[in-house]
Amino acid sequence: MGRPREALNFFMIAAHMTGKDASLWHRLAVMSDQQGFTRQAIYCWSKVLVKEQDNFEARFARARLYPLVNEPWKAKQQYQLLLDKHPGHPEVVKALVQLYHDYDQTGRAIELLEEQLDKYYSYVDLTHINMLTELYMTMGYYGDAIQLINRSESVICKQEPLPIDLKARRGACHLHMGDVTNAQPDLDQLLAHPVVDQDGETVQDLYILVIQECSKLGLHREALPFMDKLAATPGALQVADDWLMLAECYCKAGELAQAVGMYTHKLEELGFGDKRYLECALQLVQLHAEGGDAATATSLLSQLEDAIAQHLLVLPEGEGQQLTLFLDKALLLLRLGQREAFAESLLPHVTSLLEQAENNAAIIKAANQASASGAIPKELVRALKRRKMFARKGQRKQEAGGEVASVFKGYISKDRRRPHVKEADRAAEQLLRRARAAGAVSGAENTDFEPDEDEAAAVGQKESDNLPAELAALVAAATSDQEDMPDLFGDPKLYGCFIEMVHVLLELGQGEQAAALVTRARAVAAVTVGTKDTPWRGPAVAQKGRRGSGWPSKAGAIDGNISDWGPAAAEASAAAVAADRRNAARQLREGLRLLAAEVEAKKGNTEEAAKMLKTVLPRWPYSWRAWSLYCSCTAQLGRLQHWMKAVAALRAKHPDSLALQVLAAHVDNMSGDHTIASQGYASALIRQLPNEPLLLLCLGVAQIDAALARHCKERNTTMLRGFAALHTYARHRGPAAEAEAAYNLGRAAHEVGLLHLAVAHYERVLQLADGAQEKVGAAADQTTQQLAELRIQQQQQGQQGQQGQQQQGQQQQGQQQQGQQQQGQQQQ
Repeated sequence: MGRPREALNFFMIAAHMTGKDASLWHRLAVMSDQQGFTRQAIYCWSKVLVKEQDNFEARFARARLYPLVNEPWKAKQQYQLLLDKHPGHPEVVKALVQLYHDYDQTGRAIELLEEQLDKYYSYVDLTHINMLTELYMTMGYYGDAIQLINRSESVICKQEPLPIDLKARRGACHLHMGDVTNAQPDLDQLLAHPVVDQDGETVQDLYILVIQECSKLGLHREALPFMDKLAATPGALQVADDWLMLAECYCKAGELAQAVGMYTHKLEELGFGDKRYLECALQLVQLHAEGGDAATATSLLSQLEDAIAQHLLVLPEGEGQQLTLFLDKALLLLRLGQREAFAESLLPHVTSLLEQAENNAAIIKAANQASASGAIPKELVRALKRRKMFARKGQRKQEAGGEVASVFKGYISKDRRRPHVKEADRAAEQLLRRARAAGAVSGAENTDFEPDEDEAAAVGQKESDNLPAELAALVAAATSDQEDMPDLFGDPKLYGCFIEMVHVLLELGQGEQAAALVTRARAVAAVTVGTKDTPWRGPAVAQKGRRGSGWPSKAGAIDGNISDWGPAAAEASAAAVAADRRNAARQLREGLRLLAAEVEAKKGNTEEAAKMLKTVLPRWPYSWRAWSLYCSCTAQLGRLQHWMKAVAALRAKHPDSLALQVLAAHVDNMSGDHTIASQGYASALIRQLPNEPLLLLCLGVAQIDAALARHCKERNTTMLRGFAALHTYARHRGPAAEAEAAYNLGRAAHEVGLLHLAVAHYERVLQLADGAQEKVGAAADQTTQQLAELRIQQQQQGQQGQQGQQQQGQQQQGQQQQGQQQQGQQQQ
């Protein structure tokens, strides 16, 4: 009759009435699983096992369902029981390996498969080999993977050809081992295999595997044939993430035009009605921007904005995905140099988020004050907090253990709450129902456990019946809807856009507006981002287990809290999680403080900026931006001695900090120890930032200063090294900064007295200044001043030379006259 839901209900009633018919429970379990009632299916399989304990199908099916309800440790126990009774069973081994893999237990999965190969080789099939090969590749055991595949080819396959997936993995392993010769035959066979065959079977995942492995190894040219064939195959690459991966590989291979062509073709295929169109168009704009075609990128972006304004585009349904695309579009505006448009598009959104966050912060602050006041009974406060927690993380099993609309409501454990706790929970639920009846936005849901007898009375309450202020604050916090709003501080991309917007406002001369935004953000963070996970704060973030590519996956809740296969593991790691949360909250608040210091420094309040930085910097030893700002402030305030001491002390505590290493080299250079400073710059260049222009410039200056010192033993060699570093700096700065490099080279030659070289570099700067940009014009002004000083110096040297020649001539004439007189005396 086409009514399976009602049939399931009647079968459930019949099964409970008969009780002893295991086949009926078996049928119920299959039907429940087909209709998505996972807990009900587990219950039915358990009924089968009560009557037939050795039923392999029931135990295996129940174990398969346990991870879907976030109880993987039970699945592991059931699989172990099956392996004890059926050693080496191939399907149980596959399922248990899959479970280990889903929860990052790669070592255990490898051990299990290796044991299967050693003890039960007769049960081994190519699926086991494929799984173990992928695990070996995940761990980097490429030699073991090659040996395994070669052995399987000779033992298992025998007369049959090796499957294409194992050939592709063997070729990728050979590439990792550096053996391109042996990898080529396997890769050629994959390339000859169609991406999608006539039966509709696809090997797209193998093409992507080879492309990614080649990209990791830097073999971009070898990956190009696979990329071209994959991009040209109709029906392939239907997911936006695959397009992005292929475009990145094209860019690494130097084939930007191929990536642009692929995205252009995709846009023509999709059209405005496809939800993926906007994401694809934004990626195309980014590719044009990376290629330097700013005009085309700007034109495409303006066309997108027009289409969005005219409601021609179909946007993705999820608000999170829409926010991500909106932020991507704003960042593209910033990349194209449209700073005003970036600020105008982002400022209203950020302002709205701050207003909502301020409202929630006020609610949280009032709730915290009410909790601490003692005016409300502690049990009622705890009950309201529990209701808020249930709204965030889901109801407990007693309240919502089963599926909605299923006959079986899930396993309900015995209610062990004490009477006063039950009474407090009941009172809290009545208060929340009263708030919902008055039109409040609910943060808690109706439950099946709490009685509904008081609901009519709660709905009948008049809005004029006001609650006490403290209780009203707690109810407002428990019913707030902050979980539905984007988290300004929790979303990395949104928070990054907020910081970029503050910097743009500072560059546009809108320092007061930037300061106001930062002040509001700091006030919100002080309340909502606490050192403790306050129950009134927003949603909990679920940490999902990693799933590898190419593995069959099941839909379900994966919390990743099973490092040791049991609920006790989550409790054991609670202290570490709390410590990480406190550390992240502290870093966020201090980051906002650094941003506020940057705003104050930009506004000219150097003293205030230095005070704000002083308390934060000892915990930020690796931040270039923070230390650069502090150095600038201390230099303006004339406190270089204090700055030098602080850098030396922190450098001893954090020897691996690149920022402190460079700053310590600056300190040595300013102290006159140019040799040690040169060693610090050279170490930073060699170990962490090779060919960094700034470090090359500092190294060259330090070497020249060392050569000019009085006690330099290898003066000429040190001087040559300094100028070599400066010329390397000029080469890596590129043509865009040629004027800057020429000016610095001229200053170095001027410093050591090579005036003819200095004149040539200064004249080059003046040549570049004709019709150049503002930065070059500023360099030209300084060059003109330096050149004038150099001309005066040359004139002074010329005058001194003439005077010296005159004095030398007079001395020679005097000596000649004395000689003539002596000769005359001798003749007389």
